[in-house]
Amino acid sequence: MSARDMVVVDEPHAPRDLRDLRAPIEAVLFDLDGVLVHSEAVWFRLMEECGRVFRGRAVTREEFAPTFGQSTAEDVRTFGLACSVEELDRFYAENFRRFVGEILVSPDARPALESLSARGKPLAVVTNTATALAHEILDAAGLRRFFRAVACADQVPRAKPAPDLVLRALAALGAPPAAACLVGDSRYDREAAGAAGVRFIGLGIDGDARSDRLSALLEGALGEALLASPQAAPAVDRKDGTPRR
Repeated sequence: MSARDMVVVDEPHAPRDLRDLRAPIEAVLFDLDGVLVHSEAVWFRLMEECGRVFRGRAVTREEFAPTFGQSTAEDVRTFGLACSVEELDRFYAENFRRFVGEILVSPDARPALESLSARGKPLAVVTNTATALAHEILDAAGLRRFFRAVACADQVPRAKPAPDLVLRALAALGAPPAAACLVGDSRYDREAAGAAGVRFIGLGIDGDARSDRLSALLEGALGEALLASPQAAPAVDRKDGTPRR
């Protein structure tokens, strides 16, 4: 494993006891865009068009770049669009499929999901994309079969960075926050994980642990925690370091 691919515990940014990262992880949640698939270029083309339709001028790349990953409600507000959240979600669903063939699937996604699934880990997607569109993307990527739950922005009152989506996914998996982690690539993911009380593994960004490649998550101490069965090692009590009974 190269230095670039190494998983590191990012101590200055870790809000929880670092021992938590070495305790077995029972459920793994994944952000969709930027983690499992890469569709930023497709979303930019779609946002250009929705700007023309709903405000009379295209959304520029400078406007779009800092907002990628935010919710539909935030799109309406940030870009000053003359439509409702429901209308914009319909626009996305109706027009995104024109570009769905251009989405790039992370080459590390399938091997990582297969490894986790083979060890009985319940997996979920947590995304600010609406349900119909998220399912279409996962189907096109050939990844939907790995997930027991797909928590989407139109299923909860508040999208990421609020904790609602993370908590919905955990409820569907039957997993407590302390036994789960979220793999994400944005501040929205990191803030949602922190608010929900789950460990955050940053893909290219700081978190309780950080990696520059999805495949590297399964290596080293963090990989042992991710791949271990729940019975393989006792969870560590955060206060005194003794195993929970």
